[in-house]
Formats: sequence, C-alpha cells, structure tokens
Amino acid sequence: MNVVGSTPHYAVSSSESSLAFEARSTMHPVHGQARSLAGYVEAEVNPDGSVSAPQAVKMHVEFPVEQLRSGNSLQDAQMWKMIDSKRFPLVSADLKDLQPTATPNKYTATGAVTLAGRSRTYTGELTFAAGSDSIAVDGNLDVDIRDFGLKPPNLLIIKVEPVVKVSLHLVAKSGA
Repeated sequence: MNVVGSTPHYAVSSSESSLAFEARSTMHPVHGQARSLAGYVEAEVNPDGSVSAPQAVKMHVEFPVEQLRSGNSLQDAQMWKMIDSKRFPLVSADLKDLQPTATPNKYTATGAVTLAGRSRTYTGELTFAAGSDSIAVDGNLDVDIRDFGLKPPNLLIIKVEPVVKVSLHLVAKSGA
C-alpha cells in the first residue's frame, strides 16, 4: 500500500473509472460519459472494507471536459462550447466532508465541484467498498448547470433541462 504521511493513498485507475451523465430534453434524454478520470483517495480502511475515519478521508477527481461524450459529435461540440472547454479544460471535484449514514459503507458527502471556472458546493451520498489494495467509490448527484453560470442549450424546438444527473464509479488502487 502506498502511504503518503500516515494515511493510505490510492491513485484513481483511469481504465476502471467513469462518470456517466443524463440530461433531459424536450425530444429525448441525452446520455453520455467521461473516461480518463484522474485523482486520488486517501483513507484508512477497516478489515471489513469500511472507512475507519470518515472525517480524515480525502478525495480528488478530475477529467478533461472534452472527455464528456454523448455519442453525438454535434451535441458534444455544443456541450464543450457551452462549458468553454478551451478556457476551462478540466472538471474537478474535491471531498470536503464525509459523515456516516445508518447504512454500512454509505456516507453523506459534501464537496466542491469545479466546472467552467466556478466552484460550487454539493452534498450527496457516496458508497465505499475497499479491498486489500483498492477502494471503489460510487455516488450519484444532481447538478444544476445554472449554478456555474451556464445556460442550458436551446436548439430550435429542443430545450435541455438544467439539472444533469451524474453517476460516478471510481476505482483507486494502492501503488498505482
């Protein structure tokens, strides 16, 4: 296990991690995902795979905006333009607080999401599952793009809703 300071350090496995998103529009849902996630998780883990000190957990995740892909190149180009990917090429999130819930390995998480050069605080739930040399983190969050000064696109008769459902699946490994 790679240890920085006294807390075990796990590096995000880009090939095993992903972020999925879904936005609703008047025509059809827009689905997509991002790969090439990078970052780390620092956490003490109990033998049962639970996090031993939630208040000490640190987590940072980031990915290039232009990794957000819906499978439709026109939609993708419009999305990147709306986010201004040339000026703000990365989306990132940093965990600020983690509190246990009544469900084992499930936590209420508060963190800062940075998009289009603006950082906003969100609260949601994360589930942790730790193995001998890895840790998996899963969570869902509704993100309102207006919080970042972005306007949902309107293309002729198609209107896109401002709230985007985001699902994170993160796998981080020690020594990676």
